[in-house]
Amino acid sequence: MSTHVAFNLDDYEPVASRLDRFLKAHPDARVITDLVHYLSDVAVFKCELWLDGDIIATGWAEEIRGQGNVNKTSHLENCETGAVGRALANAGLSGSDFSKRPSREEMGKVQRMQGDTTVTEFSNLASDKQQNMIRAVCKSMGKVPPHNLQAMTKREASAYIDTLKAGETPAPTYDTPEEPF
Repeated sequence: MSTHVAFNLDDYEPVASRLDRFLKAHPDARVITDLVHYLSDVAVFKCELWLDGDIIATGWAEEIRGQGNVNKTSHLENCETGAVGRALANAGLSGSDFSKRPSREEMGKVQRMQGDTTVTEFSNLASDKQQNMIRAVCKSMGKVPPHNLQAMTKREASAYIDTLKAGETPAPTYDTPEEPF
């Protein structure tokens, strides 16, 4: 059973606003990002904030390709923005309310994940063989493969294949809209 925490995204400041305030206050600051891990569609970025030759804060973020609307097309960019947001929060730029330390983008990720009742391990995602089977069966039936194919679990993919083989049309699935990163 999952617990949903109610919150309003409008209560959280976007990374772009925090970054703008930081750079206006410190025009000589440096914001350095580094893609430190990328394997099997899992990206990890690190951000360093430099001021007067010293690192004043770091931030880390992780995103998985296909997990939510933004990550279907821009998971690397989203991940980098998340790392910048964490570094800015660690440097004390977390909005006017200290309890709103996460950025709007981070809370958007929480909102995306609240629909899940369990954490999906990457190894639990549909295999390439399952994804190729779904594509092939859909093509032979003149159907378009589901938009969330890469985010399906092995169990969801198996059920989808069984439905296709039975000649039925699987019910569409929809992602909830998100804030742009």
